[in-house]
Amino acid sequence: MNILVAVDGSEAALHACRLVAAWAGDPAALRITLLNVQRPPLRLSPHPGVDYSVLETALLQQGEHQAAQARAVLQAAPLQVEAVVRIGAPADVILQEARERSIDAIVMGSGRDGPVGGYALGSVALRVAPAAHCPVVLVRPGARLPAEPGKSLRVTAAVDGSQESLTAVQRLVACASVLGRMHVDLVHFQAGLSLAQAILPPHEDVLHEWGGLESDAALAVPAQVLAAAGIPHDLHRLTGAATSGITAFAEQHGAGLVVMGTRGMGAMHHLLLGSVALKTAHVSAVPVALLR
Repeated sequence: MNILVAVDGSEAALHACRLVAAWAGDPAALRITLLNVQRPPLRLSPHPGVDYSVLETALLQQGEHQAAQARAVLQAAPLQVEAVVRIGAPADVILQEARERSIDAIVMGSGRDGPVGGYALGSVALRVAPAAHCPVVLVRPGARLPAEPGKSLRVTAAVDGSQESLTAVQRLVACASVLGRMHVDLVHFQAGLSLAQAILPPHEDVLHEWGGLESDAALAVPAQVLAAAGIPHDLHRLTGAATSGITAFAEQHGAGLVVMGTRGMGAMHHLLLGSVALKTAHVSAVPVALLR
């Protein structure tokens, strides 16, 4: 399995490396590309200024310095690691390297604060997660890491009845041989009834919610996918806000990973309309894998 770990010298990136270094499966099963991307400075003057070759050398040296601690963490595992430093727009370079290297999963830190609760347009994770062709695992600084990834793993998989959440479960199943023994908690959250819904005569959609039919429909097919693959799982029908509920559930049930689907609609969509998946990754106490 080819893993790309994107690092930028931050604590979040280093913690993402610790997640990969905790791999308890066959070390030969993973090939790690450690990628650092240096953003070139904006040139505001038409004059050449500093010779580009000098600037390039300085940026590459800075990238190697930022990647050094992360490389030490991974090599101590020990794992096969190739360290690469590139110059360019970080999100674009990460996505390009992932495609060209046929990467199976991207692992990166997340959690830097921004003017919109961590969802500033410049956030690299915000740009990479919806656009990547492969799963993206986001790790916050201080997140609780699974004890034996690659050997055994408890997973909280949030579903909402969409094709995207079903696809996320299907891709999780496809990774079972790499992730090791899994126990999956399938969770579906439905919002509580508003005062108006509670007082007024119920419409058909409200009756579905009251009766749990919405949760049953959202959980049924993902449960069949897990059953067909022989993966132990439990179904959980819950009420409340999805973002806080998913993170609290995962922590209470000892999950090592939260899995969610994403629609891949781009950074601006998530900035303006919000995304339960990205918001969950921003606050989750355990790593979050976004799959589409």
